[in-house]
Amino acid sequence: MENLPQFVKEYYELKTRAAPFMLKTDAETVKTVSVINILLERAYNVYAGASTHGRFGFGPGHTVENYMSRAKSYIEQLEAGRFPLKGRFTEPGIALVDHSFIERGGRMHLFYNRGYIGYEWDTMPVLTVGHAVTDDLINWTVEPPVLSAEAGLHEDYQVWSPGVAEKDGRYYMYYTGVNVNVAQAICLAMSDDLYTWKKYDGNPVVKPGAWGPWSDDRWSDCRDAMVFVDDDGTAYMYYCTSKYNEAGAGPAVGVASSSDMINWRDEGAYTFDICDTALESPFVMKRGGKYYMFYTNCNHGTAYAVSDNPVNGWRSLGMLIPWTVPPLCPANVPSCAEVFEFRGKWYISSCLREPGCEQYLEIFGLSWQPDGTVKVTDRIE
Repeated sequence: MENLPQFVKEYYELKTRAAPFMLKTDAETVKTVSVINILLERAYNVYAGASTHGRFGFGPGHTVENYMSRAKSYIEQLEAGRFPLKGRFTEPGIALVDHSFIERGGRMHLFYNRGYIGYEWDTMPVLTVGHAVTDDLINWTVEPPVLSAEAGLHEDYQVWSPGVAEKDGRYYMYYTGVNVNVAQAICLAMSDDLYTWKKYDGNPVVKPGAWGPWSDDRWSDCRDAMVFVDDDGTAYMYYCTSKYNEAGAGPAVGVASSSDMINWRDEGAYTFDICDTALESPFVMKRGGKYYMFYTNCNHGTAYAVSDNPVNGWRSLGMLIPWTVPPLCPANVPSCAEVFEFRGKWYISSCLREPGCEQYLEIFGLSWQPDGTVKVTDRIE
């Protein structure tokens, strides 16, 4: 060992310290150990020059030092009797970002991107949509993935950001189909039980209108769809896109409406002055006759707005879950919020990306204030 490079010595030292925890079977230790192993593997690959180069270069977190320091931190916390990932859900080794909640039969179902810890977003293979079920929002049962990318469709590169809605007893999943040029479009799958899904033969169902730049042969923004069904039965879809402006194009939320959940009418796009980078993961709900939109402002965190109608007229209410420490990149801010009621209590979800290219789901309490604003309370764990 004396003549080995310093990295190799440190690598095997950390593997040795992690070994006793690999024999544990409790969920928190298993989750943490899976992350440690992946971080060490990624560190070794970077050191050996065997790491895959992404479409847009290596991200700022893709370094030996970053992966090693994250793994060491987790080992030290396990040695001290602490569980560093308590209150954060993901499958062991999986990076969970865009997601969707829906309740059925008193149980909460979660659908989500299945990426991989330790990969920057542009090298991460996101090829399946995951599924998990819970009775208490803390203990999760992971089910088999429900959807996979398929060659020959507008998803031959990846599938992203599932959004699930229910109407008349049927479930509709709107997911992002990504082609080999990273042009994105909204695709549809349907289910009667949330476990077995069938893709719609006419996919994709939504692309941006003439108000935005979109082409099959280059990166084009059309992702993160969610669908809200209003009191009159009209469904409204909201998605991340770009809209032409005086500077060329800027971030926007695209809107479409439908009476049957399949055929969609373009309702244009809306922009927010406070959002100067991608406006991602819009989530809309109705309360007290007002429409609330929660969205990711990629330079700052999770923001929200209110309107008297579901299509336009949004008024910003500011940041809700701000990012207080400068992230490695805009994609690291608290993101992908969904607001939902479960067993008489309100919650808001958030995904936070850690420096080891780790992404986890967190759920916080949420309270509605008399003036119509909301307050985020403690994380549940």
